[in-house]
Amino acid sequence: MMEADTVEEVGLDVIECGNAEAALDYLSDPAKANEVCLVVTDVRMPGPMNGVELAQHIAEYFPWIHLIITSGCHDNLGQRPPKAEFLPKPWPIDRLTQIAKKAQAEC
Repeated sequence: MMEADTVEEVGLDVIECGNAEAALDYLSDPAKANEVCLVVTDVRMPGPMNGVELAQHIAEYFPWIHLIITSGCHDNLGQRPPKAEFLPKPWPIDRLTQIAKKAQAEC
């Protein structure tokens, strides 16, 4: 996944989850959740929860985590959390790098 490679180049460790439920399961462990600085999610994801819903949950329960929502479609953003950055596809790598560096500095 290109997003993962870009974030790793900034110096952050990457955990890839196949869907929103797997991400929330990972974050349910407080020791793991406290080490997460940034979540990058696509609006469209497999499973019953989409990326906007995942971001809403993370913003409510894990407010220190920076959020990036990405999508090639701009009409399914729903009620994205105010602190969530929207990065339309195709996105410039330097923009993702900039956001990841900010998350790392504030973590």
